[in-house]
Amino acid sequence: MLGFKTFAVSVGILAAIGSAAGQANEPVTKISGLAQGAIIATKDYPWSAIGKLNNGAGGSCTAVLISEKYALTAAHCLIFHSTGQYLPAESLHFVLGYEKQQFREHYYVAAYYVPPSYQPSHPYETLANDWALLSLNPTGPARTQPLPLTTDHDISSAHLMTAGYSHGTPYAMTADQNCKVIGQSHDHNFLFDSCKAPAGYSGSPVIIRSADRTGFAVAAIHVANQLWQTNTIAVAIPMEAIWPRIRNCVEGGRCAFQVVAHGHDPTAVEVLSGLPKLGYRNVVSPSKAECVGGNSACTTALTAEP
Repeated sequence: MLGFKTFAVSVGILAAIGSAAGQANEPVTKISGLAQGAIIATKDYPWSAIGKLNNGAGGSCTAVLISEKYALTAAHCLIFHSTGQYLPAESLHFVLGYEKQQFREHYYVAAYYVPPSYQPSHPYETLANDWALLSLNPTGPARTQPLPLTTDHDISSAHLMTAGYSHGTPYAMTADQNCKVIGQSHDHNFLFDSCKAPAGYSGSPVIIRSADRTGFAVAAIHVANQLWQTNTIAVAIPMEAIWPRIRNCVEGGRCAFQVVAHGHDPTAVEVLSGLPKLGYRNVVSPSKAECVGGNSACTTALTAEP
């Protein structure tokens, strides 16, 4: 497991929900002058594994490809703010290499999993579980190299980077390539860093570079911003908290998802109307969970908390 040696901080999340009609909830502090970083080439690794997640109702976030079949993002990116309900999987589209309204690869979201303890009606109180695993179905050959995850590096003094699709520059990826760890919460559920993560960066990865500067890995997922000692710092959920919950699925294909795609891509009217068939259901136990991918031998899965 990841052993942090940086100092711990205990602060309340001061993020504010800022979302326009048709957008998913986007916890960000309303601080003017939040840098959005420089525009970067989406074809270059590791940026090539970071994509734009469109929610089918006019909103968007960022997600990162962690294997050929799965991506990680923030849970609040899957909520339709106008209805307070989870979006159907059919309405979610993940694109890689997105710039100037063109993209390199397109994935349908076949299903997704959100920790049951995350509550959209109490986003701040349950922010530690504000992450989601996406099961992907590519529309063509999958050519992008995923970003591996890390839970066994001391990143207290590491060089960090992040990138995403901010709402300020929705047609180009921007990045902060020079940030560092600020601290962590006492319960190890939050990582605080100096990365600039404006609105739209929710679900973007905190990337650590290897000592020889040749390898990259995802150390955390950005979910919000925090005002701390007059500065705005980014709040992320470390892989230490996420990986144990998704390992059986990512490595063994033993998955249970609350939302599974079954029908057509819903129209904006259907999403706006808050259809009761948006598809979210509680995962009570692995034996009762639906296994995606036709694995009849599925006996263990992503499980709900007690």
